[in-house]
Amino acid sequence: MDALTGLPCRKEAFAQLEVAVNVVRAAGKRMVVAMVDVDRFYRVNETKGTEFGNLLLCKISERLSTARRVATSVSRVGGNRFLVAMPLENDDCHSIQAVEALKNAVERPIDVEGTELYLTSSIGATLFPQDGRTSEQLICRAESALYQSKERGGNQARFYNTEDTIQLNRRIVIEAGLRPALSLRQFRLSYQPVYQMTDGKLRGFEALIRWEHPELGEISPTEFIPIAEHNGLIVPIGEWVLRESCRMLASMSKYGLCNLIMSINVSAQQLQSSTFSQTVLHALKEHGIAPSSFELEIKEDNMIYNSNTAAAALSWLRAAGVRVVLDDFGTGFSSLVNLKHLPIQCIKIDKSFIKKMDLPSAEGIIVEGIIKLAHKLGLEVIAEGVEYKEQYELLSEWGCNYVQGFLLGKPKEPDMLDLTMIRCSAYTTS
Repeated sequence: MDALTGLPCRKEAFAQLEVAVNVVRAAGKRMVVAMVDVDRFYRVNETKGTEFGNLLLCKISERLSTARRVATSVSRVGGNRFLVAMPLENDDCHSIQAVEALKNAVERPIDVEGTELYLTSSIGATLFPQDGRTSEQLICRAESALYQSKERGGNQARFYNTEDTIQLNRRIVIEAGLRPALSLRQFRLSYQPVYQMTDGKLRGFEALIRWEHPELGEISPTEFIPIAEHNGLIVPIGEWVLRESCRMLASMSKYGLCNLIMSINVSAQQLQSSTFSQTVLHALKEHGIAPSSFELEIKEDNMIYNSNTAAAALSWLRAAGVRVVLDDFGTGFSSLVNLKHLPIQCIKIDKSFIKKMDLPSAEGIIVEGIIKLAHKLGLEVIAEGVEYKEQYELLSEWGCNYVQGFLLGKPKEPDMLDLTMIRCSAYTTS
């Protein structure tokens, strides 16, 4: 038994759940099995102390044990995680009500020693018999549902579904494959051209990472980059992108292309490294590249504003001449007030705004407003995702500085870039 709450611990929970499964199976009933996790409980221990936290856990366990007065078993299977099994009637709405009762049990105001707290919880739930017929299956699938709930920000209840398991298995394969991908040379870079609006001449390229997984095939960066950020692999992967893009930019000089700008995407986690700025400047020096010919694209992230290390790295690189661009402007944490806090030279308008800007919609007004505001702040503007002539013409009319998109050129592998053709290329609307 758990010494703190008096509830069964994880090993006993498995055995008790198996008994509960046999009981409801014999009775021809259904059962919901829920994994209940108190969100960010570590904050309670940090601010109030572990003794206070222990009292809080005891109160939560008491509430879960009496939720709807029909709980078959309640177990503590982790520091702030509980497993609850509740028999159901055959009506589907009862399963939802059961889980709601558990969430309410955690989230009602709790008074501990005169202090009233408001907590939130994440719950993963699964149903017997449709989701599993053994205690092991039910627990595993409840944990899978809980994982999905936490991945979506927490403070929600989620029932298990097969698609979640498929996605979880895919993530596991991707995460395992990321570790040897660098040494096996499975990554490659493609380069998308960026053009000046004033004369249509080539400004430079954005280096985009690609990964051909041996089992899953081509995996989008939008899928594997967040996983790499989560497990810390983004740092060595990012360094490889830096050095490979520097090598590519240096090789263009033999075609007479000496004034191009190479852009790479940089994760907020890379900026947390105390050696990041030195790594960038060392790579530039190694390949004989002027800092002004290199551009780092960053996305707004709370980590950037809350980290002195990240702010110092960006400021130091900017002072050394490296260009800094605020990517995907208009989405995520983007805020006009934040523009003055970052040492940026340029903003890149997210393609979601460009996509509809030539249609009767608010996007056109927003894009025009962003361009005018940026110019008044002394910033340049890049528009990404330009696919149609009408979009290009509007951006030109509004004074956008640079554009990139399928209309002007798709990302290409190094051996597919005809550098002799694009040396002085210009887009004409004729």
